[in-house]
Amino acid sequence: SYQPDVLLARAQGVPVVSIVGMVQYPLNSVMALESSGITRPGDLVGKKVGYPGIPTNEPLLDTMLKFDGSQGLVDVELVNVGFNLAESLISGTVDAVVGAYWTHESILLENQGHPVNIMRMDEWGVPAYYELVLVTSEDMIDSNPKVIERFVRAIKKGYADAISDPQAGVDILVKANKDEIDEGIDRPGADLLVSAWKTADADFGQQDSARWESFVKWMQEAGLLTGELKSSEAFSNEYAK
Repeated sequence: SYQPDVLLARAQGVPVVSIVGMVQYPLNSVMALESSGITRPGDLVGKKVGYPGIPTNEPLLDTMLKFDGSQGLVDVELVNVGFNLAESLISGTVDAVVGAYWTHESILLENQGHPVNIMRMDEWGVPAYYELVLVTSEDMIDSNPKVIERFVRAIKKGYADAISDPQAGVDILVKANKDEIDEGIDRPGADLLVSAWKTADADFGQQDSARWESFVKWMQEAGLLTGELKSSEAFSNEYAK
């Protein structure tokens, strides 16, 4: 799941817990074609920005715009393009998109002859959140901790192998399900993901309490969360240590 979704679920009384930080940084980003000359959020003022209709993308973009000196979303025209992010850029329907992964859409566009400029969220004012997390329930933690331990151990082993040799990891995926793998995207994407699976600050799976707390605060300020929420109850490092 996604860190924002875990927090939204807990705010609604759903007792889920993140037990592995699978991707340490946001993959979500703002992209524009190189030919547009758009290189930073401030360049988006007066432009059309496509988004996939997911509510969290709006405050994320708003934060990036304000961080770069604009008034926020009021300075751009949002266009709901669904998940046709790459197509909307190529066609000129929009000037930029938010919700595109710098490990996927950027490669897709490059492969089609459309290099892009990438604005990563954590470089433009958005707290560094965990793009992907492994989630379980409080009930599962209470009733079957050994099952969780074994499962996380296997996950960590697999990712350690992929971090050591990402192309060998893709080879395994291709062998298991060739029809679902686009090697032209997934091979360079795996190389990019290594830096997000394990960083200089954290081994694979680890989650930082300060980062959880800062993201809760950001979601509250953005109006995505209301009321009090204990970030310390939303995650656990017990199994990924």
